[in-house]
Amino acid sequence: MPKLLGQILMEASLVNIDDINDALEIQKSTGQKLGEILISMGVITEEELEMALEFQKEEI
Repeated sequence: MPKLLGQILMEASLVNIDDINDALEIQKSTGQKLGEILISMGVITEEELEMALEFQKEEI
């Protein structure tokens, strides 16, 4: 089973658990994708998201 995006970003030290929890709360009310929320929060860049998603694909 591939790792969750939040898990990959935490392992890469790009986010912390508080960032993930905040983003998940926003996700519950908006339905936005987690990566998009983290970018809008200013926590990660688009490039970092793309890297994490690429890594996630390789895990499959």
